[in-house]
Formats: sequence, C-alpha cells, structure tokens
Amino acid sequence: MLILGIFYFLLGLILLYYGSDWFVLGSERLARYFSVSNFVIGATVVAIGTSLPEVITSVYASYTHISGIAIGNAIGSCICNIGIVLGLSAILNPIKVNNNLRSNILFYLLYVILTAILGVNGFSWIDGTILLLIFLIYLRWTIKNGYIDNIEIEEIEKNIEKHNISLAFSLVLSIVGLIGVLVGAKLFVDGAKNIAIALNISDKIIGFTLVAFGTSVPELMVSLAAAKRNLGGIILGNVIGSNMADIGGALAISCLFTNLPSANIQMVILIVMSLLIYLFARFGKINRLHGLILLVLYIFSIVTLRMG
Repeated sequence: MLILGIFYFLLGLILLYYGSDWFVLGSERLARYFSVSNFVIGATVVAIGTSLPEVITSVYASYTHISGIAIGNAIGSCICNIGIVLGLSAILNPIKVNNNLRSNILFYLLYVILTAILGVNGFSWIDGTILLLIFLIYLRWTIKNGYIDNIEIEEIEKNIEKHNISLAFSLVLSIVGLIGVLVGAKLFVDGAKNIAIALNISDKIIGFTLVAFGTSVPELMVSLAAAKRNLGGIILGNVIGSNMADIGGALAISCLFTNLPSANIQMVILIVMSLLIYLFARFGKINRLHGLILLVLYIFSIVTLRMG
C-alpha cells in the first residue's frame, strides 16, 4: 500500500503541477486580451488558477469524508503560501507595497480573523456559505478597484504582439490544464491517504504538511518567476488571492459536503503570519529580512504541529 500510495501521490503531484501551469498560462493569456492589470491578474486569474489544486483536493477529500485532509490542506496551504511562497519571493527580490495592495491585505486579514472565529468549534455548511459569499464579494471588489495605467497597457499590447498569442490555443490550454488538475487531485488525495494509513499518521497532519505543500507548488513557481521579473503586484496578488481562494473556495465549499473539524492551532499561526504581512506592508516594502522571518515561522509551525 505504501509503494502504491507514493506512486499515486507523485503522479497526482505531476498532473497538478503541469495542469495548473497550463491552466494559469492559458487563463493569463485570455485575460491579457481584456487589458486586465497585473495586480488583478495576480489576485484573481493567477490566484484562482494556482489554487485549483487546493480547492479540488480539499473538496474531493471532503466528499470522500476525509475531513482531516480537507481542513489541513486548506489552512496549511495558506500558511505555506505566506511562509514559503511569499517568504522566498521576498528574499529573492523585495516587494514594494502601495496603498491599493495594503487595502487588499487588510481585507484579507479581517477575513482570516473571521474564519478563525467561525471555526472555533468546527466548520458547518452555514460557515462555509458565509465564507464563500465574502470571497465572491472580495473578487468583485478587487476587479472593480483594479486599475491599469497607460504604461501597462502598452506592455500588454507589446506582449500580445510579440508572442502572437492565439485565443483558441489559450482556451484549449486552459481546458487541458483543468482536466489535469481534476485527475491529479484524485490521485494526489488517494496517494496521501494510503501513505497516512501505511505509516499510521493522522490525515490532518498529512493534509497540513505533505498535501498542503504539494498543492502550493503552482503558487511557488509562479511567484518565484514573478520575483525574478520584479513583479511584486503579481506576487502579493497571487499569495493574498490564493489564500482567499483556499478559505473561500477549498474550505468553504468543502463545508457544503460535510462538517469540518476545528483547526485552532493552525488558525492562530495563520493569523499571526497574516498580521505580520500587514505590518510589514505598512513600511511600503516587504524586504529580505521580512521574507526570512516568514520562512522561519513556517518551519516553526510545522515543528509545532508535529509536537502537538
């Protein structure tokens, strides 16, 4: 069972990685045609696209009554996105934060606090519905307040002309990527479950560590690529938007299938790390030291969970 579990896990991870990458690439190219700003792309299209593994994985786990993986993956991925994705990206290239980004971070912080309050005794379908509705409001608010300047419009037009982007190809790429994510999620959860059973490890710990990190790989790769190009807006948009999607999508929708257990320790860690992002952002930049702090806190959270 262990060998089969590892095989399913790795195969699922590969499908999740490439499926998400193709989906994001196709979706981003489609978005370019509508002159959507980099920040809005990061917070919506890229964030939702890279969060599909978490959403599909948690929902499937919930549907098959593996509630520990469902909640562990959703919250664990949020912490992983901050500690590893944002932390490493900031270490690679400091991220500038403007007023628009700070407003989104504050909205996100309040959302996390509300999630913690609702989930003190576990999450019901009512909690899931509330979180889902707020997430949809966030998307509408982000798109409405997203702006694009003349310089960025020129860059988008040059990008479209330079790469000769095809709408049809972008659509096919998105569909193929989504199918890869759906199939990969099933194999990924099945593999993680078999590994947990073979090693006598609780499904919540597997979800919070192994599954959470695995499904956060798309966010990590996209953000590191953006960091190399000094696209801080896409990085922060991806991390904040992905965390919103993990809670409002992965966690909230999972609650509609079955009640999820509480994850109070994980939520406390997430609140602390989210608060740090907001405090760092008030300096106008998330620098390398800030990134290192977030990375160390992530490692500490993993150690704390295992000891608990």
